[in-house]
Amino acid sequence: MSEMSLKVLSPLHIGNGRELTPLDIYPGGGILHVLDTERLVGDLISMGVNFGEILHLLKSPPGDSYVWKGYIDGLGLNPLDYSKYSLRVHGEIGKRSMTIREFMKMNGKPYIPGSSVKGAIRTAVLYKVLRECGDSKTAMGVILGVKNARGEVEKKTQGLAEEISWSEDLVDFYLSYLLKDIETEESAGKKGRRHHLDRKRVDDLLEALVFGMEPDWRLGVRYEPKRDPMRVLIVRDSDAMGRKHLAVYRVDVLGNSQPIPIWVEALEPGTTVGIEIKVDTELLRMNLGHFNGVLWECLKDRGTPWDVFEDFLGEAIDEFYGVLVRAELEEVKKYGRMEADVRAFYTSLTGYGGYLLRLGWGSGWLAMTIGVLLRSRRKWERVRKKLGLGRNPQNRNISAEFPKTRRLADGMPMGWVMIG
Repeated sequence: MSEMSLKVLSPLHIGNGRELTPLDIYPGGGILHVLDTERLVGDLISMGVNFGEILHLLKSPPGDSYVWKGYIDGLGLNPLDYSKYSLRVHGEIGKRSMTIREFMKMNGKPYIPGSSVKGAIRTAVLYKVLRECGDSKTAMGVILGVKNARGEVEKKTQGLAEEISWSEDLVDFYLSYLLKDIETEESAGKKGRRHHLDRKRVDDLLEALVFGMEPDWRLGVRYEPKRDPMRVLIVRDSDAMGRKHLAVYRVDVLGNSQPIPIWVEALEPGTTVGIEIKVDTELLRMNLGHFNGVLWECLKDRGTPWDVFEDFLGEAIDEFYGVLVRAELEEVKKYGRMEADVRAFYTSLTGYGGYLLRLGWGSGWLAMTIGVLLRSRRKWERVRKKLGLGRNPQNRNISAEFPKTRRLADGMPMGWVMIG
């Protein structure tokens, strides 16, 4: 791996946290213009439009809420004269108004953050390690090798190793650990005591066990980035692209009782961009005695870590995203009237000659987690219901099906790319 190309296979949205509002845009004829509103207001005032009237309309927009459309059309202005950039629109534009989630940009040009690509690879590695090397014996050995500053195995760390010994593997232990922690929180609450479970960080212990760890007074071990072999995988941000590759997509959320569309800026399928991905094998050699975690044991079992690391990454990507495609095809009926389109898309994901990845917003819970492994375990349903995954925000009921909703942009599952 080094300089590679990344090809977008389905609409890809990676957000920058900002939104375009009806006050930023002019929609019309399948094209949406993002306006230079400062210049437009200046011209309107010079044409005699009362500034107070503009302010009033901005505060209380009438009609379809696209304030500038009324001025531009009414005065016979050309929207191109005030357009910062224009975007093709896939799907219906909001009838009254809409907000559009912006794509990540640098100096106004879209790019794909290296962190998004590395995160997708990291999820694949986690899946492969747990399947291939995540037995309790390996995990216990790794934990008992974690020493404190005095070169001793701490009691909490020793206890963690003993807990894992009662499980078949790390996934089984992890689910049991979560159940125990949740039930401790519930019991403490009933007795008026406090035991806080941070549901946003429930994967911290699993990350430490797999990728690299040091002793911790609370969990037994905690994740330590300096001990993580994945630090030798370097993924740079992609080259910047022209805004012509962006379009506005109406994203339909299937599975909700009422359709609630979302609009996003997304890279169109067929977009290709350069991206640097490399493995610093020298860093692996230099830190031979420093890395730990089940991933490191997995690499050592295969041979010399710096000789096998790159092949291991490739296998992990192929295995995880191959399983993900099969899982989506097995559940394709859940896409309802869009079943045929979705089936055709996933069936087409063969023969690209590169590595498939799924990135960005809308890629779904299965792609962002090891959900395909968790769902195969007996304790998973009990854990996810206690964690509130699949809870209806209106009636607070837990759905029997999880994940219940799926997002489609122009009939396609979002975020699929190929690197090669």
